[in-house]
Formats: sequence, C-alpha cells, structure tokens
Amino acid sequence: MNDLIWQNNCPAPSPLRNWAQADSLTQTLSELADFSVKLKSFGKTSDFPYFADFRLPETMFGRSVILCLNDVPVVHAQSVCAMNSMWREILDCGTTPLGKILFSGSLKGLIRNEIQFAQPENYLLARRSWFEWQGERLYLVECFLQEIEKFITNVNSIK
Repeated sequence: MNDLIWQNNCPAPSPLRNWAQADSLTQTLSELADFSVKLKSFGKTSDFPYFADFRLPETMFGRSVILCLNDVPVVHAQSVCAMNSMWREILDCGTTPLGKILFSGSLKGLIRNEIQFAQPENYLLARRSWFEWQGERLYLVECFLQEIEKFITNVNSIK
C-alpha cells in the first residue's frame, strides 16, 4: 500500500472521473440511487494504510463505512483523526453520511485540501483528502468498488 502513487489528476476514465472529482461524494451518490451508509468499525485503530505517507501517529481514532446504492456496496470509506480530537464527536454519527455534516455549512471555517487520487489493487480508484477545522485535521479516503460502474452507466444512458 505504501507504494501507491497519489496524484492530483484523476486517472480514472470517464464517466467515473466525473463522479470521483465531485466535492461531496455523499451528494453525488445520492443522485444515483437510494443511498445508505453501513458502519463497519468505529474507535481506536492502527490500520489506516492510505495515509502511511502522512506520518501520522501509530494509533488514531477512526470510522470505516461502506457506502451503498440500493443496498449494493459501491465505496469503502475511512476517516481518521487524532485520538483526542474534537473530530471524534463529529465521526460519532452512526449511519448518517459524514458528507452531510462536512458540506452542511455548519462547520464554520472548514478547509479542505486538494483531493488526491490513486489506483490501489482491488478498487477502481481511491481518493483522499483532509479537512481542517479549528486547527485539527480529519483524514478521509474513499475507495470505489467495481459495482459503482453499473450505477454510473445506468445514469449516463438515461441522459
């Protein structure tokens, strides 16, 4: 995983590129079909390989979810923050999409860095970024599963 090459240009072919570059994946996926979130894990973790090059502490606080369309898993997502971070309270949102909170406008002064992309094994594409709010960072990675192509293809054939 450490040998992934992260880049600012999305290497995915269209139409996936258009969806992957969206600011809010939650909003974008919600437009494709019935969107839902399944919580995989929540709490202390030392498993966050997509951020290995960030030199984060060995242990972080994390939330891993599966984003689904019509109950079909299409994205694996993980968010991590420092163990004592105020982000923990925000991550404690159960099956509420994190994007709904991040893009609601309620976190005044929220900053997001430029989204980076990579092509890990077992996924079509991965994208990652960090959000900074009140001096603390939340790291987010979203890995697209093959199944998302069915939904994107269906939407593009309708247009």
